[in-house]
Amino acid sequence: MDSKDLFGVPREQRLNRNADVVPTPASMGRRYGAATIDGTLAVVCAGISGLQYVLSLPVSEAPPLTDGTLWLRIFAGGIGVSLVNQVLLVLLFRCSVGKLLAGTRVVKLTDGGRPRLWQLFGRWIGGIAYGLTILPLGFILGGSDAPPLDFAGLRIVAAVDMRSGQA
Repeated sequence: MDSKDLFGVPREQRLNRNADVVPTPASMGRRYGAATIDGTLAVVCAGISGLQYVLSLPVSEAPPLTDGTLWLRIFAGGIGVSLVNQVLLVLLFRCSVGKLLAGTRVVKLTDGGRPRLWQLFGRWIGGIAYGLTILPLGFILGGSDAPPLDFAGLRIVAAVDMRSGQA
């Protein structure tokens, strides 16, 4: 009987650190779909955090939009949800909410194994920097057909490939 882990990857393949297994990346549609879902989740939760703050104030004290507390609350809510979703959930389950819905998983580029905490944190920081700088510039300048690069030694693969033992 074949011994497989929770995601269907054969244990021999997962434990063999010398294997030349380079996981096949997920399609662009799955990658961008997962990123869109994850980004929307963070923005919606940030908005809910700000709304909860506004609703907790007395009616006579409507906060101005220049109030730093309101924006700090929105920023902290979005960053906190993003951190939990992109780092902690991926560390535990190999996928964030968006990746689960898009049918993808995050694996180490070298052997298809579980990502490490420092890799996930670096990928999260890099993703925020990419999303706030490079992505808007690329949109303004006309974009590129180049696929996104694997960052921090991690790759997004289709969950179907993992179940069949290809990743």
